[in-house]
Amino acid sequence: MRGETADERLTGRESETLRYIALGHGNREIAEKLGVSVKTVEAHKSNALKKLNVQTRKDIVGDAILQGWMQDY
Repeated sequence: MRGETADERLTGRESETLRYIALGHGNREIAEKLGVSVKTVEAHKSNALKKLNVQTRKDIVGDAILQGWMQDY
């Protein structure tokens, strides 16, 4: 997977979830925005973190900035 961007490794919902996390939204708020359950948000978050090999909100924000995710929000 070397050379792939985060968007190429993640599903659309995983990317959306991480974007909202990077912006400071909590799981419940993200679930409401996406129209899914909190458990689904947690699953998207967990899957995305594993794929990106990151663990903290700081890592998520750093990745979001590098990927240019923040400019759309």
